[in-house]
Amino acid sequence: MPSKKVLSEKTLDCPKCWVAMEKEEVEVLGPNIVIDICPKCSGIWLDQGELNKMLKDRKLSDYLTKHIGTQSKSKLVCPRCGWLMDIETAEDVDVDICLKCGGAWLDHGELEKLKEISGAGFKGDEFAKEVERWEEMVQKDKQSLLLGMFKRLSRR
Repeated sequence: MPSKKVLSEKTLDCPKCWVAMEKEEVEVLGPNIVIDICPKCSGIWLDQGELNKMLKDRKLSDYLTKHIGTQSKSKLVCPRCGWLMDIETAEDVDVDICLKCGGAWLDHGELEKLKEISGAGFKGDEFAKEVERWEEMVQKDKQSLLLGMFKRLSRR
């Protein structure tokens, strides 16, 4: 598997406009991060963990990026790995999160809105998160069951 440094150097295409995004180094606590910005729509791609560094709010970033379920409700495809994305909502902000690599797509202005939500003391919809945790558990159980069946069949 390629290193994180190699992955971050790869030029990504905007998942909305399909133009090459530009890289921008952002100062954060700890090592700086490099984000990808679309020159056409001004959307932002953040790799896994970078949303937390940008928001400086673990509760909000975890709410958006952890336990995201298994169902894709987004029309976007992940620019990093090509997998399906899901929409996670914090109040009135819909953030597209990759179901595989955990990266986040923010439309123009959404980062600022998320920072405002964070500053106001984000609470979150715990019932919606419980549903997503249940979806993940069911999916893992199905995968485990199928893996067990294939192992038994391969021994014959």
